[in-house]
Amino acid sequence: MMACNGERSNHDPQVKITKHVLVIHGLTLLRRSSRMSFRKKTAPIKLASVVALSMIVVTGCGSSTNVESSSEAPKGTTAPAAPLKLSYWVGMPTDGARVMKNYNDSLFYQELEKKTSVKVDFQHPAIGSEKEQFNLLIASGNLPDVIEYNFMNYPGGPEKAISDKVAIPLNDLIAKNAPNLKKYLDEHPELKRDVTTDSGTIYAFPAIGVGNSNVSSGLMLRKDWLNELGLKTPETMEEWTTVLRAFKEKKGAKSPLTLTRDDFKIDRLNGAFNIGATYYIDNGKIKYGPYETAFKDYLMQLNAWYKEGLLDKDFATQDAKAKDGKITNSSSGAFAANIGSGMGKYLNAIPESAKTFDLVAAQHPVMKKGEQPKIFTAAYEYRGDGSAVITPNNKNAASTAKWLDYLYSDEGNTLKSFGVEGTTFNKVNGFPKYTDLITNNPEKLSIGEAMAKYLRVATPAPGFVGDDRYTEQYYKYDQQKEALTVYNKYYKNLEQTRLPRISQTPEEAQELSAIMAEVDTYKDEMFLKFVMGSESFDNYDKYIKQLKSMKIERAIALKQAAFERFKTRK
Repeated sequence: MMACNGERSNHDPQVKITKHVLVIHGLTLLRRSSRMSFRKKTAPIKLASVVALSMIVVTGCGSSTNVESSSEAPKGTTAPAAPLKLSYWVGMPTDGARVMKNYNDSLFYQELEKKTSVKVDFQHPAIGSEKEQFNLLIASGNLPDVIEYNFMNYPGGPEKAISDKVAIPLNDLIAKNAPNLKKYLDEHPELKRDVTTDSGTIYAFPAIGVGNSNVSSGLMLRKDWLNELGLKTPETMEEWTTVLRAFKEKKGAKSPLTLTRDDFKIDRLNGAFNIGATYYIDNGKIKYGPYETAFKDYLMQLNAWYKEGLLDKDFATQDAKAKDGKITNSSSGAFAANIGSGMGKYLNAIPESAKTFDLVAAQHPVMKKGEQPKIFTAAYEYRGDGSAVITPNNKNAASTAKWLDYLYSDEGNTLKSFGVEGTTFNKVNGFPKYTDLITNNPEKLSIGEAMAKYLRVATPAPGFVGDDRYTEQYYKYDQQKEALTVYNKYYKNLEQTRLPRISQTPEEAQELSAIMAEVDTYKDEMFLKFVMGSESFDNYDKYIKQLKSMKIERAIALKQAAFERFKTRK
């Protein structure tokens, strides 16, 4: 269906944008001139019907400029006078694409339309090409009313997206038309700082993480092997060595610890050495892990494991499917994975050859017994992904803000996270318990597929994500629920080490991108050489000097400047 502001291109960024020309992956396109953290986790707040649906004001199609009044609808209005039509660009999660062609097939959006009289024309980029199609969408200038994407990844940052006329400032719209979101941001100033640019502009309706689920992945081991060998779940690197050695020698594991190359690009084992896989904070100063002295100790540990056959020899080349195979055929006894798509998948398909198969989550590793982990992989409470901006092409920005704000109300969160009472959930002593339609689907849909078809809860989207009432039911096995507790135990420690949602100026972003393109390529190459033994550690100083010549210190300074600006945000 065509939205009232015309058809929208079903295309999708990392783009370098100038005033009139856009450069995308080496191609230059002329822009069409026709287009003119760390907070205390809190469950979604109950609001006294502040977002009564009668607030949604609907106007007809007007000029291409945003002239809609932002005043509230008359009291007592139960529905808009006429349907509001919105065009909405958003990627479709893999689970969703398996069970529906379009979000209009989703029970959640069907019910949302009934409640709000807002009809949405969804535009979905092809799975796997979201970034490229976003680039093309921006280059075309033919923007939809709403774009859902991670604008933290927009070249030059969200401020550049606004100056490029891809998104509009939301401060006034939220103040006048989004009471639920406004209240939440006022009560959570650190979250508000994350969704605000350095100049004080709020740019998106965010996906906000709540509950105890910001850390949803980590290191796991074969619990049945640990029990059989009389070993405890390892905490220190020394204990990890002991366990991996026992897996190899006593269980015949060919790849005791199996990982992929990408597992080393995020904070896993490096946290034990108190360095980040990339940028991190150390006593208020930005540092780059691969440029630190401790990075050599980390590499030497990996090299020792590799030479002894404790670290998978194929880690540099194997894909996720190969990794899965080693876990299920008992070639490996330890690995990194998500609680849902990893641990749940493996426990749900216990191989015939390993009937005792069991898994346990390991705490993020440290160097000394009794230390607390401070560097590990976790989601930000402001997810970034799944956040919606209103574009300048939207003729009904105030009504759109009111529509999006419904998702931050208790009623809207219930619809988004649990669906329709009596269909997808029932209240049991006040607790929204999913029905078999979700947890034991008659069409044999997985719980993830069922949630994608009937709700919008399993991936970030405007509103709240990670409600404890959802995760408690999403994770089927006790081992998963225990893993969630283990991985999140030290989440607050990230306040000391993790970069907040800083943003570079457009000029900084361009310079930083040029530096890091070279640095990342060289660092990745040398990482493999050091770990696999083709480069002597006698040459580590040469590696450091090369990074310095590539201007890594300038890149660190640019990050520090952005961090200092972030600290002054209000």
